[in-house]
Amino acid sequence: MTGARNLDKSATAEALGKTVAEKSELFQRYSYYAAFAQDAGYEQTADILMATARNEAECARQGLAHLLGEVDPVSFLDMAVAGEHVDRTDTYPELERLARSEGFDEIADYFRIVAEAEGKHENMLGLVRDALRHGQTLEGRTVAYSAVDMAQIMLPAQANVAGYVHGGDLMKLADNAAWVVACRHARKNAVTANVEEMNFHSRVKVGDLVLMRARITYAGRTSMEVRVDVRAEDLLSGRRVEALTAYFMTVALDAQGNPARVPPLIISTREEHKSYEEGRARYEAKRRARRP
Repeated sequence: MTGARNLDKSATAEALGKTVAEKSELFQRYSYYAAFAQDAGYEQTADILMATARNEAECARQGLAHLLGEVDPVSFLDMAVAGEHVDRTDTYPELERLARSEGFDEIADYFRIVAEAEGKHENMLGLVRDALRHGQTLEGRTVAYSAVDMAQIMLPAQANVAGYVHGGDLMKLADNAAWVVACRHARKNAVTANVEEMNFHSRVKVGDLVLMRARITYAGRTSMEVRVDVRAEDLLSGRRVEALTAYFMTVALDAQGNPARVPPLIISTREEHKSYEEGRARYEAKRRARRP
């Protein structure tokens, strides 16, 4: 692999930088277009666009490998924190002022939100860097760390005489997915304490492929809330429908079967923050309802 030392200030390094930037932007554009195609029902178009997007991302990664070479994590985090700081305090506030001066208030609000996100990035990356300097890691785990996607074909034994899958079977599958997420986050056994807001959206029939996406939304001292989204895919037509959405409140257990402390949840995005606050509100409401 070519090291950054040999490329420094060369025309090739400049070309690599432009290529990485271009490929990174194309990845975002194709992903964006694919989402539109998916929503419009153009499955094949969406699939091809996403395949192209992934290829562009891989090209960008390979370009960065040539451009950067081997990178010391702490040094890289130093640069990342510095960059996020400039974006938070200078770049995006200036862009917000520009947009407002030209009357584009909605876009100005967008730049303000981006600046706020950069501030969160600066803080989190700084914490990670400082921990690494002392040979440590942060306490806590991200949403992505424990997230799972699972799939299972629906068989006749799971359906009624009309050929539709029992709601109880779908609940069991969702509960299993939530259990996996809770165990992965806590790295302990877990049990379901209660189920919040389980909603059935569409019927599922024999032969459908059930796709489950489970993500942790909130973590307390010993409890975790997991959201499970269930979709059903007709394998012959490719049509997918939302089948079920549910929130499972789970509790981690130690080896003696007692409630055990779980790692805090590291929030990375605005969407995760929103889900966390909503999950905490549900948890607090349930606690208040249990009080005499």
